[in-house]
Amino acid sequence: MNSAVVDAEALGEFLDKAEPLLDSAVLAALDRSLAARTERVRAADLPWEARWRLAPAGRRVGPEDRARWEPELEPVWRLAAEGRADELMAQLERRAPAPPPWLLDWATYWLYLRHPRFAWWARWVYRQDGGTGALPLVTGDMSEMDRAGVGEAYGAVQQEVRFLGSVLESTHRLGAVSDDHRPMVALAAVYAVYMFTMSAWKLSEEFTKVFPPFPVVVSTLLGVNRWEARHSG
Repeated sequence: MNSAVVDAEALGEFLDKAEPLLDSAVLAALDRSLAARTERVRAADLPWEARWRLAPAGRRVGPEDRARWEPELEPVWRLAAEGRADELMAQLERRAPAPPPWLLDWATYWLYLRHPRFAWWARWVYRQDGGTGALPLVTGDMSEMDRAGVGEAYGAVQQEVRFLGSVLESTHRLGAVSDDHRPMVALAAVYAVYMFTMSAWKLSEEFTKVFPPFPVVVSTLLGVNRWEARHSG
């Protein structure tokens, strides 16, 4: 399967709108929060309560379903913790007919947190079932991924995120963010711009005023707000 290619011009247009709202001090603080979160995850084996609560996708799983899923997800958690991405995808792909969307989000979130070289396949990054998310906004046509299996699709997402990191480095964008986290911060900024733009276009400019400040939206997409002053190990 051929991957889409990151469009540097499209990416630049989104970041031109985002960067005035994300100055170097804001980006540096966000980078510190992301790095601290990774260190916290690496330092302790979190209990299941925290594994659900601290992952953004966890809020989509009710208490009864959580209890039912936990025994099955224990090996998934271990593979994510150990950075064994290929085996993790194989575990998920064996589910018939397909893993629920929250599971891909949840599993790759923990994979990314412990090993930031791997991409987090969040719903706002790319929704395979609808072709939406931040990645299509900066890569264009991703239709070849419509019917791809879980492992193949995640490989394509991973490749695109890595290529995005190379584009950011070559264009000197978001330089206050470390290499490990720069691609995900860029995607969050792209999607936040999209959210504000679409809300203003479909409703009214006044409606966007009910949104939190732009940096808070970016942090929320990245799940940082779940960890600040709430972490328990």
